[in-house]
Amino acid sequence: MNPRGPFLSRPWLVTGVSIVSIGVLSLLLASPWDRKKWDGGQALRVYCAAGMTLPIGEILQEYEQSYGVKAEVDYAGSGVLLAKIRARGGAGDLYLSADAAHMHAARNSGLVAEVIPIAMLRPVLIVQSKTWKELEKKGVKLRSLKDVLESDLKFVLANPEQASIGQMTKEVLERSGLWEMVQERLRSRSARASTVDTVNQVVQMVRTSEGYAGLAWSANAEPLADLHIEWLPELASAREPLQAGVLSKSRDPTAALRLARYLAAPDRGGKILKKHHYDLIDDADTWEETPTVHLSAGAMLHPGIDEVIKAFEKREGADFKTSYAGCGLLVGQMKTTKAGKNSSHFPDAYFACDQAFLDDVQDWFETGIFISQNPLVLVTPKGNPKGIRDLTDLGRADLRVGLAHPENSALGKLTDRLLKRLTLYDKVHAAERSQPIVFTDAAHLLINQMRVGALDVAVVYKSNVLSAESGKDSLEVIALNLPDAVARQPFAISLESRHKYLMRRLLQAIVAPDNAARFRSLGFSWMHEAK
Repeated sequence: MNPRGPFLSRPWLVTGVSIVSIGVLSLLLASPWDRKKWDGGQALRVYCAAGMTLPIGEILQEYEQSYGVKAEVDYAGSGVLLAKIRARGGAGDLYLSADAAHMHAARNSGLVAEVIPIAMLRPVLIVQSKTWKELEKKGVKLRSLKDVLESDLKFVLANPEQASIGQMTKEVLERSGLWEMVQERLRSRSARASTVDTVNQVVQMVRTSEGYAGLAWSANAEPLADLHIEWLPELASAREPLQAGVLSKSRDPTAALRLARYLAAPDRGGKILKKHHYDLIDDADTWEETPTVHLSAGAMLHPGIDEVIKAFEKREGADFKTSYAGCGLLVGQMKTTKAGKNSSHFPDAYFACDQAFLDDVQDWFETGIFISQNPLVLVTPKGNPKGIRDLTDLGRADLRVGLAHPENSALGKLTDRLLKRLTLYDKVHAAERSQPIVFTDAAHLLINQMRVGALDVAVVYKSNVLSAESGKDSLEVIALNLPDAVARQPFAISLESRHKYLMRRLLQAIVAPDNAARFRSLGFSWMHEAK
């Protein structure tokens, strides 16, 4: 007889085993994303379209070796992954979708914050090489999708609700007027049409089964010698972007964005994607772990964009060099840099005070996108002690008038043009003035002069008066209400920038609703239309 008694007869031991068992069970039932850790911290959670398993796996391994950042990946169809993200309350870091529609849906539902294009996918018809040779012997020619469906081949397609290639197949068949034929075969459970879940399964079925055909991404089919590829005319213009979306609830959006930039960089992830037969994105950003970029912006824009740039810089893990000045000075600096007389970095983007100053350097920039407009106004001390009514009063010899410099500032150039159109220029600039005109390179300097009582009136932008640092409580605004007394602010990206997509994300941050509200509160009118 065992003097200690049966093992389970001791209550304390039973309780202890139960607690341990519950703990182990809880650990096993917990999400693997929450369990898997690496020495550097919690791994990035990545949802990746199944067709990209090989290149993405290779890139992530290289990234971990180079930067010590581990990623845990869930591979499935783009639609299946989006459903998982929703079911998990948006938890995760990156969503790699093989089509624009699912990414658009993710962004519209607030699950994705930023989207970075990684590569382009092209659909092709695939047929087993042995089957293709048999078709050739019989004289069967497949010149179109209609030929394919009217042949003896069985057609396999990926589920349009779950896989990007399935959605693409449906769209192509619809445009060709053939979708209903395939639907009828599926409804009747005909052996001549069947569905699978992913592009990999389409490829596998066609490879291993004689007499089958299907559509797959060229990147999945081209490496396989036992597949014949046909570039049908209906597929000639079909493209789908492979995109990385940073999830809105990412625990570390800076790390997620850095990985997304690595995936897209032609000299990093792009090399591996190209090796796996993916088409790279034109002008994809060059890899820098901490990108250094330069933005030139008119001084009037400082209150509207400074905070958003600081937040953007922190989130992206980038180093921003921002030059605020009169646009004439900024243009001069750009021309000097291009002439090789200045070693400073040419700006990656230019947010101009007015289109006229972007026109001066347009050859070096993409077409500008109008963001806002800002009216010219007269500003006087509170109470308007000199009784100023409109621009004609600027010709009064007794007034201390402040104007922006016509060459160094967009405001000055616009003011000059306006005075000439109204035939007021000669009177305002008359030599017999008892008080000479005070010129400054930017409007905020005129505001400073007004605040210290050095001027009676000045021509400035409305935003200069309404910005927080302008001392608006001590100033009074007189509206001009003239259609051409308005400056329009375009944002343009340099043609030579190595970080065009980064600057496009900055543009999206600038035109976000919260920042648009900030612009309006400063007296700007909004011009940008969301697309």
